[in-house]
Amino acid sequence: MRGARLALIGRVRVLGALAALGGLGACVTSPPGLPPDAALPAAFDAALVDTATALDGGDLANGVALGPYAEAGPETVVSFEATVSGGGPDFTVHGYRPSAAGARAAVVLASGLSQPAAAYAIYGRRLASHGIIALLRDDPGILVDTPTVKTSLAYLVTTWLPAQASAGGLLEGRVDLTRVGLAGHSRGGKASLLAAEGSLKGKVKAWGGLDPVDSPVLAGGEQARDALATIGIPTLFIGTTVTSTCSPAADNYAVMFAAAAAPSASLALVGAGHTQLEDAASCAACGLCAPSGNADGAATLSRSVRYLTAFFARELLGDVNVGAGFDGAGAAVDLASGAIERALK
Repeated sequence: MRGARLALIGRVRVLGALAALGGLGACVTSPPGLPPDAALPAAFDAALVDTATALDGGDLANGVALGPYAEAGPETVVSFEATVSGGGPDFTVHGYRPSAAGARAAVVLASGLSQPAAAYAIYGRRLASHGIIALLRDDPGILVDTPTVKTSLAYLVTTWLPAQASAGGLLEGRVDLTRVGLAGHSRGGKASLLAAEGSLKGKVKAWGGLDPVDSPVLAGGEQARDALATIGIPTLFIGTTVTSTCSPAADNYAVMFAAAAAPSASLALVGAGHTQLEDAASCAACGLCAPSGNADGAATLSRSVRYLTAFFARELLGDVNVGAGFDGAGAAVDLASGAIERALK
């Protein structure tokens, strides 16, 4: 099994950096020669198990405990697509759900500026394999401002999702509307956070940011940091320590974490760049984001997926074993190796 996993890792293309105007997003695609997402088993993303350990046998060889979210969970994953009409310009939802029946928690993840949902497929599959429905969307691009994206995300949660969870809907009987979380990368992190602070306040249970950027570009004067102290839900900031054109120091995850109230966690990936939270194979204009970071790309992506999944498992599924400091998700290991910097409130 270990040999098969490592062989598949070798087929995964983890390319260079992602780019952005005020912060873009991240990208993941299937390895060459494998079937599209709809045909992939949940075990596929076990191929992206934390590479830093997988290359030397990982926890199988040396007892390293990264927790269950370092690889795919037990659920079989089904992917689907649907058009959302309302709350602004039409857009397509790219969904991942557990195949087994039952009302599940759900996470809505917003892409970085001009980035496709395919960029974040690994997050969707990992969440669904652990029992959480994931709903991803393409970013509409630079001609659409961030407040419009915020409004469309709110519509998705308050109107589209309840309709699809009811009789005759695409997700009939499969969604627990009391357990919904929001996430996003870069501009998508800001837009989802604005939604959580605004019309979705009291309607979502947790927010997780993938190197979110509170840029004034395309913001219509709205800054997510302004209301962070009163958001009233747990927050997670997965950041990168390399400042770039996509993640300027004045607007990056650290600034937003400083404004957040408890409970909140900052997990900064040391040496990583803004675009390394994704597989760059689907990324648009990656080269605009510089510098790109010098951390191992596959290990960075794996840690980001692991921590985001663990966060929502803790907040939406009640997995207390993750812990406040994510030690149950491998944070102690990563801290000891110098791979992350951690701050908690």
